[in-house]
Amino acid sequence: MTKIKSLLAIFVMAFFCLSALGTANAAEVPGVSASANKKSYTAGESGVLTIKFKTGDHVKIPKDPEIEVTITDGVSGNGLQNVSGGDDYLSNPAQVKFNFTVPSGAASGSTITIKGKVKFGYCNSDNGVCKIGTKNFTAKIKVK
Repeated sequence: MTKIKSLLAIFVMAFFCLSALGTANAAEVPGVSASANKKSYTAGESGVLTIKFKTGDHVKIPKDPEIEVTITDGVSGNGLQNVSGGDDYLSNPAQVKFNFTVPSGAASGSTITIKGKVKFGYCNSDNGVCKIGTKNFTAKIKVK
C-alpha cells in the first residue's frame, strides 16, 4: 500500500511540474485590430486594410510561416502586401497591410462591415517557443 501511495504522489508531482512548465513556455495569443486607410470609399474603389497585432512583452510576429488573411464578409480581398525582406519578424508596431475592393454595387450612404480572420505565428523571444494563432477582426467603412 505504501508503494502505491508513493507512486501516486510521484505521478501527481510530475503532472504539476509538467503543467507549470507548459504554461511558463506559452505566450498568450496576440490580439488584432483592423482599420481602413480611409473612412469612406466609392463603390468599386480599392483600399488598404491595416491589421495590427497587439503583442505582450517579449512576443514577436515572425514573417515565416506566412501570415494569412481571409475576408469573410463586406469587401473583396485582393491580397496581403509584401512583408518579406529585412528582419525575420514584423517591426514594431507589428502590422500588415491587406488590399481590398469595395463591391461595385454598394449603395451610396451605406456602411460596410468588413469581417475577416488572420492566421499567424507568434514567438516568445525569451525562450524561443513559437505557436500559431488565429484571430477574427472587423472594420467599418462608409460608401460615398
